[in-house]
Amino acid sequence: MKLEDLEINLEEVKFISKKVIEKLKKRNIKTLRDLIFYFPFSYLDFTEIKKIKDIKLEEKVLIKGKVIETKTFLSPKNKIFILQILLSDETSSVKVIWFNQPYLTKKIKRNVKLLLFGKLTRSKGFGLYFQPQKFHLIENEGEENFMKRIVPVYEEISGLKSSYLEKLIKTVLNFYDIENLEDPLPEKILEEKNFPSLGKALWEIHQPSSFENLELAKKRLSFEELLYIELALLLEKKGLKENPSPIILKDEELINDFMKNFSFSLTPGQIKVLDEIFSDLKSGKPMNRLLQGETGSGKTLIAEIVALHFLKEGYQVVFMAPTEILAQQHFQRILSHFAKYDFGLGLLTSGQTYYGLKGYRVSKSLYEILRMVSQMKINFLIGTHSLIENEIPFRKIGFVIVDEQQRFGVKQRQKLLENSSQNFVPHFLSMSATPIPRSLALALYGDLDFSYLEDKPHGTKPVKTFVVLDKEKEKLMYKLCFREIKEGHQIYIICPRVEEKEETASVKKEYEKALKIFSPLKANVAMLHGKMSSFEKESILKRMQKNEIQVLVSSSVVEVGIDLPLATVIIIKSPESFGLSQLYQLRGRVGRSIHQGYAFLVPEKLTEKAKLRISYFLKAKSALELSEYDLKLRGAGEFLGEKQSGIPDIVMKSLSNLEFTLEVKKTAEKILSLSPDLSLFPKLKKEVNLRKKELFSLA
Repeated sequence: MKLEDLEINLEEVKFISKKVIEKLKKRNIKTLRDLIFYFPFSYLDFTEIKKIKDIKLEEKVLIKGKVIETKTFLSPKNKIFILQILLSDETSSVKVIWFNQPYLTKKIKRNVKLLLFGKLTRSKGFGLYFQPQKFHLIENEGEENFMKRIVPVYEEISGLKSSYLEKLIKTVLNFYDIENLEDPLPEKILEEKNFPSLGKALWEIHQPSSFENLELAKKRLSFEELLYIELALLLEKKGLKENPSPIILKDEELINDFMKNFSFSLTPGQIKVLDEIFSDLKSGKPMNRLLQGETGSGKTLIAEIVALHFLKEGYQVVFMAPTEILAQQHFQRILSHFAKYDFGLGLLTSGQTYYGLKGYRVSKSLYEILRMVSQMKINFLIGTHSLIENEIPFRKIGFVIVDEQQRFGVKQRQKLLENSSQNFVPHFLSMSATPIPRSLALALYGDLDFSYLEDKPHGTKPVKTFVVLDKEKEKLMYKLCFREIKEGHQIYIICPRVEEKEETASVKKEYEKALKIFSPLKANVAMLHGKMSSFEKESILKRMQKNEIQVLVSSSVVEVGIDLPLATVIIIKSPESFGLSQLYQLRGRVGRSIHQGYAFLVPEKLTEKAKLRISYFLKAKSALELSEYDLKLRGAGEFLGEKQSGIPDIVMKSLSNLEFTLEVKKTAEKILSLSPDLSLFPKLKKEVNLRKKELFSLA
């Protein structure tokens, strides 16, 4: 069977009902391929029955025994129905409890023999007991159908249970003879790595014959997907290098003159990064570099110095920011820093359009801004991502700066140049305060070169960080907040959720609480979260910028994209709900000027794991060090904050393994050395081209 045959719609599969197809579509499973690549999220080990005396606490096991006694009652606290039995084998006995399942009393009675899968656990109310996940009644010792296999567990889809999905996918694998599916990986790789074929790997994922074969299948499928991505990135990098770009040489006099604007000198870290950038710029090939550095470490200053070199040589510069408010802040800063130079600046956002020169600005219409860009009266254009979505008549773009967005491939550059007649592509610098661990950098950003700015921000003090565990400390925290507001400073209160749920702090709940707490000061309290419209968000951030709002209760949307020098306190509610890198970013919102910054972590539920994570947060020396730990702790899927398009969960799990990603990269480089355009491997090439579309789409 060919790979493209898997693209048939599920409507064409005769044994799947319309009702089931509709349910599958809700999870974006529309084709045969989508269904086959819907992998189990865990597996139950039914290959070995444990003796009751050998069960360890919290270990998932299969046990077998006879019901010695049964007991039913309502729990005293919340009146939940409880079925409790005593299960015994030849070695020992154990208490087994089912919660809120009264119908089981008809099946589970004295002297019945049971197979149970679950774990031994302990609680204050019930002591030591076995918590079953699955059970099977043994009739005439016939447990063979239940045991001696590894059971896949699928996430339910609109009421389609895991057991149903297992049967459905097994039927599909058989009916379409998936074991003999064509394999896009070259045979030599399969032999070298001792990998199963694609068809056999898919069978092992869904119907494992052993844990050893299952792990090999996972490795093969992870390796394959990462290989496609790595080849796509390397081909993108190679394709980019085939284009010419301006040659720009470092001008020390120009840098020294520019630095007269400031009361400080460049740090050793900034000098090192500038050398790396200018090493790229003198090659005549397009630079594609990601500059990472902590919040306020001077990344924008580096971008300004590089931009000045392009402007001096007669090229235009484009600077894209993630939000309108940040674009406006960049415009104001650069207008001030470039006041002594005769270069026209432009600001283009949905809300504001300005022309700036010699430190002054004037409002202009969109038409006038576009005309001035075309006439090269605007040399440096600053705006949001809409700069590449609109038709802007650039004449001679030499340099593109993007804040907080890593991906900017050939297609994005072509889109930017649609209305330009220039015969070269611009250099590209991305800036990010979010550190990317090395394994992720290799796997997902292999088309970029990396620079890391390790220096601390100029003139800032380390943010003092506290964990608030009791009411007394909470009182002291709010006392400090009152003092800061009286001194004209601002407060952030950050929550992980918008609506109230379980024990996790919510924006709406904390907003109501903050209104009462800060009412004696007559402080303005506002609320901000991702569900609000762009206009509402921008309006609130503008008011924060003018210090019209003293307390902002927000979700993590403020993590990136706003610089408020008067913000000195951040209170992070339920910090255990955030990733460590995210906490680091949030703390970076305060203490961004000469004023001392304070961060308060207010946990809701401090488990041992949460305590460990917070201890790492408190002692980490850098964001990069913290991000490496965060990746290992949470995995790539959670670390990246959103599901990556087309990347299965098993691949996401492998992304924290640096050795594995290095192995994949080495293989990708070897393949391209044998066939630079992949023409020797047509099936592989087809899959790689699909990944290129996903990675470098303009969406």
